[in-house]
Amino acid sequence: MTIGVRLLLGFTHATFTIGYEAWINKCNIDGNMVPPGALVKFVQKGLHYMEMEANLSNGAADIDEEFSFFQPLDLISKDVNELQVMLRESKRKERDKEKDRERSKENEKEVEREHDGDCSRMKDKDRHEKQKEREREREKMEREKEREREKIEREALEGERLKLERERDMKMEKIEKENAYEKKLE
Repeated sequence: MTIGVRLLLGFTHATFTIGYEAWINKCNIDGNMVPPGALVKFVQKGLHYMEMEANLSNGAADIDEEFSFFQPLDLISKDVNELQVMLRESKRKERDKEKDRERSKENEKEVEREHDGDCSRMKDKDRHEKQKEREREREKMEREKEREREKIEREALEGERLKLERERDMKMEKIEKENAYEKKLE
């Protein structure tokens, strides 16, 4: 027997043992969704995962925690690289959560400091800034009202100009008609 065949037989035996001990035939995974030889791949991937985890961190105590978020169907159907990406992503999310927790603690401490010592000065500063903001808003509203008035005036002047042009055109037509009528009479 070659080494490859022995290795495959060893994996087959290991998967049979895992399947038997884990009572896979009694779990709620649909057998039609599991590809043939998936349990063998599962054991192979398990070794890859252990190796991957050993490379990522030297401690082996938290390996079970790291892989607890993987679903059995993911372990069977996904490639090792995809699962490595998922693992890195989960670690990154955990770090982000930890950073967020630290930031929120820092923010709470900052709020307490502001509240304790500089509360009145900060209130005055905030009040002054709000007053400036209100003044800017008021000036902005006045400018908008002025623009609106100018627009209305322009529209009124334009309307008046159009009205005068129509009247002039009507007078010109009337004069032309009278001239045409006089020529006709001659």
